[in-house]
Amino acid sequence: MGRLMADKDRMEPAWIALCNVDQLGDRAICHTELLDHEVVVWRAEDGAVNVWENRCPHRGVRLSLGHHRGEALQCQYHGWQFNSGSGACRFVPAHPDAAAPPVAVKTWPVEVRYGFVWTCLAPAGEVPPFALIEELEQDAALKADARSQSPSIHLRTIAIDAPSETVQRALADYCFDHARFDLWQTTDCVAFDVAPHAVMIEQLDAAANRVVFLLQPARVGRTYLHGVALGPVALTERLTVQRHHQQRLNVLRDALEQQCVHREPLSNDAVANRPPLSAPQTSPATQPVFLQRSLSKPVSASGSLNDRHFSAAHDPADRAFDIHLSRSRRTVKVAAGVTVLQALRGHGIDVPSSCEQGVCGTCRTRVIEGTPLHRDDFLTPQERAASDCMMVCVSRAATETLTLDL
Repeated sequence: MGRLMADKDRMEPAWIALCNVDQLGDRAICHTELLDHEVVVWRAEDGAVNVWENRCPHRGVRLSLGHHRGEALQCQYHGWQFNSGSGACRFVPAHPDAAAPPVAVKTWPVEVRYGFVWTCLAPAGEVPPFALIEELEQDAALKADARSQSPSIHLRTIAIDAPSETVQRALADYCFDHARFDLWQTTDCVAFDVAPHAVMIEQLDAAANRVVFLLQPARVGRTYLHGVALGPVALTERLTVQRHHQQRLNVLRDALEQQCVHREPLSNDAVANRPPLSAPQTSPATQPVFLQRSLSKPVSASGSLNDRHFSAAHDPADRAFDIHLSRSRRTVKVAAGVTVLQALRGHGIDVPSSCEQGVCGTCRTRVIEGTPLHRDDFLTPQERAASDCMMVCVSRAATETLTLDL
């Protein structure tokens, strides 16, 4: 994280695409990431699009887990509601007759262009003007012309476990062939940087065939790639063109991830000439980025989440283990049937907590060594796979010991 944060401090402020605006229909709430920030994107009933920090200012629960209330988002945990636009709290269910507290969600500027939602994380007063992309401006003009059929095709966003600068360099070797739609055949293409975090690929022998890629640097070693295929494509061929690009993007992703994991050099023709995958990969790292999550373990009359999480009689993994505290250089034994949080408190070590049911995220603690056994409803699948943090109120250890940043 430190490296990306340092890079972000040096990075020129720029507008970055976050998601396709069509994903905001039917009161959808989109969760994504940008430069180590968790972001929630949603559209109010009046059409206003919001880009907010994905964190309730009350107890820190992800707002993407909450509820769309027309002109406000409601946090799932204590029901606080926050107004579209300002992000200001407007209602607290526990005190319905009292004035709302003077708190607000952190908001960022929004632009809706070319069918995408864009934002810029620059401080107030330092937000640059939006950098127009000529090729997408032309496409937008065609869309506005009722006599024209829009030539553009939005490609499915893919997640690539590689740094954004690595992805952007690799796009220079991206090749496609709208004539034959054959992954083994390519034509000569040339790449242009058309805006910050935006690259256009053009076929030299058919200049009307172009694709614009928009890069979204999410966090360390992870990039989301959005694409718009341009060109005079007949309606009957649109799905074929989309599949053609998705095949090539899958190959690009696999080559880059192999390079980043094994540090293998990526040759100039590795992306163009690798065969397509025989079956799509379904590991958590390649799942679609926009997910809506809800409680999978609601509290019921049968007992609390803690009761079910820590039932030694029914869970053989509920065994004793040790936790080493890197800052205080202490070791704490966590007995079977006892939470990490309880064990820490028993030794006079205070960790902030709230729900103590693995929902709110308040007790999130960094894991330095060892593998946690996640039992919370807060972390995303990607965060669980990374195993670099845990909710100490409910999660345990899959290894004999854990080293925590405490």
